[in-house]
Amino acid sequence: MKRNHCLQTYVTAQVDDWIKAKARERGVSSSIVVGDCIHDAWLRDMEAHLRTPATDPVRQNIFITVALDALLTYHPETDLRDRVVDAYRRRLVRLGLVAPRPEGGDHGE
Repeated sequence: MKRNHCLQTYVTAQVDDWIKAKARERGVSSSIVVGDCIHDAWLRDMEAHLRTPATDPVRQNIFITVALDALLTYHPETDLRDRVVDAYRRRLVRLGLVAPRPEGGDHGE
């Protein structure tokens, strides 16, 4: 039978509240939530060692972003980049990932 090991740590009140809320939401103990978080972090760390620069998602995102920015910047339609940025912002707002801009113009952005 596999035997788990016990770890003890101290966390801030905010982290404690978050862990307890997640435990209630999932219907499990706080210990399981903490264990799952640690296990997920461990898996990410182990997977990071297996990645090559060509398969690393962060590097791929950076490459795609730089390439797209260059294509949009030098595209014959000079307003294409601005239209794409506007469409991107609208999508973020629709998905709830950013707050909508206040009406009435640009305020220093």
